[in-house]
Amino acid sequence: MREAEAEFLNGNDRMTSLSNILLDKEILLESGTNELEILVFEVADYTFGINVAKVREVLPAPEITHLPKAHPSVRGVFKLRNRVIPCVSLLDHLGIYPTSDHTESTLILTDLNQQQTGFLVDQVDRIYRLSWKNVLSVPGLSALSHTPVTALARCDDRLIVMLDFEMILDSITDQFFRTDPIDNPLGLPRDELRVLIAEDSPTVRQAIESTLRSSGYSKLEFFDNGEAAWQWLEARWEETHDVSQIADLLICDVEMPQVDGFHLTKRIKSHTELNRIPVLLYSSIITPDNLKKGQAVGADAQVAKPELNRVVELADELIANQQKKSRAEDFQTVASVVAQVQEEATDEPPRDTPDAAEPTAKSVAPPAPEPAVATDSQSADEPPVAEHSQAEPAADTVPEEPEPTASEEPEAETAPSAKVEQDTEDGAALEFMPAEPEGVDPKLWQTFMQELFTHRKTLLGLMEQITGDRPELDVSFQIARTLHTIKSAATVVPLDQVTRCTHLMESLLVKREDGGEWPRDMLNRYIGWLDMLMNPPEDDLAGALASGERLAKDLEKALDG
Repeated sequence: MREAEAEFLNGNDRMTSLSNILLDKEILLESGTNELEILVFEVADYTFGINVAKVREVLPAPEITHLPKAHPSVRGVFKLRNRVIPCVSLLDHLGIYPTSDHTESTLILTDLNQQQTGFLVDQVDRIYRLSWKNVLSVPGLSALSHTPVTALARCDDRLIVMLDFEMILDSITDQFFRTDPIDNPLGLPRDELRVLIAEDSPTVRQAIESTLRSSGYSKLEFFDNGEAAWQWLEARWEETHDVSQIADLLICDVEMPQVDGFHLTKRIKSHTELNRIPVLLYSSIITPDNLKKGQAVGADAQVAKPELNRVVELADELIANQQKKSRAEDFQTVASVVAQVQEEATDEPPRDTPDAAEPTAKSVAPPAPEPAVATDSQSADEPPVAEHSQAEPAADTVPEEPEPTASEEPEAETAPSAKVEQDTEDGAALEFMPAEPEGVDPKLWQTFMQELFTHRKTLLGLMEQITGDRPELDVSFQIARTLHTIKSAATVVPLDQVTRCTHLMESLLVKREDGGEWPRDMLNRYIGWLDMLMNPPEDDLAGALASGERLAKDLEKALDG
């Protein structure tokens, strides 16, 4: 964990950068580096954690409308941006007695199982970035089988209890997994197919097993973490060197100790032969952003909990498609051999007997289906052709890019940079801080501003390391990581203008990595805008945010160019 991410301000209110890790290209592929971030929070005298990928926002406790005959753990509902959201008390659900004057003063808004839910906590402590190797499984004791704890995270010198929010929601809403048998419209020999399941939750493993077995899948292998699954795959490959004898499908949870689902998927899809095994990611955090992460590491399909019936349907589809693909590859191999034999036969001197010509004529017949194979491959290649044709009109917009990106506005917005840089040299804290926007928790805003100050300083230092037309790979990676942490922190505040501008800046950098002029001026303009947010002219934060809207439009134009 980097030192810059471990710096916090004002006593006990500490927060590192927030990050879902990955949205586009290299950043997104960081899911393959086996990292996660956990938000640590307090409930009375207890300290718990939750994966940041499940967190939508952190808010001051809202005004709650109580509901009659609700579950004892449900405090009621509240309204947020025209949505009515249920609110759960962790104090009540876990049976903890309040011990603080700040009891349930903060709300963590989660996005689980395609449903937003608020959880009341006492306060948010900080965020850790760590490897999944530092996440330990809960001891397999029967007394803990109904405890809503999914893992223990080793953070610095302490263990953080990771709550099983899915189990909590299931117990409150009675949305238990469906375990009915699923029809077999494709007519697959399910009893002959081997399915691997990597899932750390005993409850989910049991539900998947029940549904798969009742639907006819009987050859099942279970693993409680991604590392165990990978070691088993490697061992089987060394024994057989035949993928068809190893597995027909892997169903994999995203969140697992030791090796997470993204990293396991990346390992499989990077293997020259094991990459033929279809991978179905199955998790409570299959959001649109996480779909991009799964696609980047090569997942064949993804489904959100608790749609367990779709797991069987998708399993059938993925296995059938892979079998069809394997048959096509086998046929192409046969067609190549036939073509080679035909070519060798053509090189032989002609024979006088009419019978000799007959096999030659027949040998020409087998390649006849070959154009059909070529047609299939052409259809598979059509999307890249379509993308090429769509890219041509975009070339017409290239001359328009310099107008918004290199004229007067960049100079105006980068002007505060010198002042803030002087502040940076004088000290490591932000001396002036604008008042928080309406609806934003003051402490969270203070933490965000200090974090923004730190990351702006990091970006300026990285820009100084660029001596040529574009940065070295390591510098480019650090810039991308810094931008992403800014964006994720802004998402939690929330501050939409920062989220949008930072995401567009990330996307522009990714696009220019493949060619074109590296957007140094636009990045300087973005940094200048961050300066403006921390030092708004005449204390006009609204005006600084409006300037961000103009920056976003210009970034969009640059992306279209």
